[in-house]
Amino acid sequence: MMKNIRYLLLLISIPCVSQWTKVDIPTNASFRALKSNNKEIWASGTQGTVGHSIDAGNTWQFQQIPQADNLDFRDLIIINDKEVVLMSAGASEEGKARLFKTVDGGKSWTDLFQMRQAGYFFDCLQWDDKNASGWLLSDPIKQKLTLFSFSHDTFTRIDSLTAPKLKLNEAFFAASGSSMVQLSDKIIFVGGGADSINIHTYQYKKHVWKSLPLPIKSGEAQGYFSIGAKNNKELWAVGGDYRKLDELAIPIITSRDGGNHWQILEGSPKFYMEKVIWANPYWIISGPSQSAAYDEKSKQWRSLGRSSYHNIIQVGDRIWGIGAKGQLGFISLSSINNLFLSKE
Repeated sequence: MMKNIRYLLLLISIPCVSQWTKVDIPTNASFRALKSNNKEIWASGTQGTVGHSIDAGNTWQFQQIPQADNLDFRDLIIINDKEVVLMSAGASEEGKARLFKTVDGGKSWTDLFQMRQAGYFFDCLQWDDKNASGWLLSDPIKQKLTLFSFSHDTFTRIDSLTAPKLKLNEAFFAASGSSMVQLSDKIIFVGGGADSINIHTYQYKKHVWKSLPLPIKSGEAQGYFSIGAKNNKELWAVGGDYRKLDELAIPIITSRDGGNHWQILEGSPKFYMEKVIWANPYWIISGPSQSAAYDEKSKQWRSLGRSSYHNIIQVGDRIWGIGAKGQLGFISLSSINNLFLSKE
């Protein structure tokens, strides 16, 4: 068990049955948080486990944060090459709605923020480099959308009186840290759990909220788990039912006008999707059972095979993925290109 110990992992590649290349790592922790800044990659997960690469994934270090053995770090932000913040997803009454921060590149970690009042459960964390500020999304309190802004380690809850009231059982998913996305002047939120889907938007410069109901049926454990942006106008949202990994309970939806209108994407793969990213020229989706890529030009899908990645990001030519039981791997964009070329 990793405790107060740092591991240096040289890249050991193990061929997979799927299109992905597995990387063997010295932990069985389950990972959901994964983000990058240039060549730096950070990952975090259960048992207070944190992974870090400074060379685009060629080598990795893993550690377990002291006094965080019972925490599940579901999201993180990279402020710079020294400052990183980790978000623990769990009930506040159990002491698990917490943020940890390092200011020395992971050599030491301290408590940054904690909600002790009952009912809080953190879902998503984002950082805005341009404005040197961040956003922290929680499950609703008394059915009110609950969002914090923060800067210089000071957290402020956005006025709950103006925030939208959510439907009964509506909430957000602490799955891949992508239940909200920030565009140039607004934040868009996706979730589920209620009987139908709503898309919520916060124009943070004007402090204006909008809620857009969609004619898409939802329910317990169902909804949108991830929203991804190609630019400030073109968006995708993906999800499903996390209890049914090889079914698609919720259709992919797309927007071309910054989230004002949404359309269902027909003919998509049939599996539960936990993360969507734009990796030019493809949309790439991943869930804990499989993954796929979509070429906008040809309007064609290609399966990337069976895979177990809750979260994916692009770093250079590689798409990196992390998942349960210490799953870490990558697939190159060049190999995805070959998949499309070989079947034309």
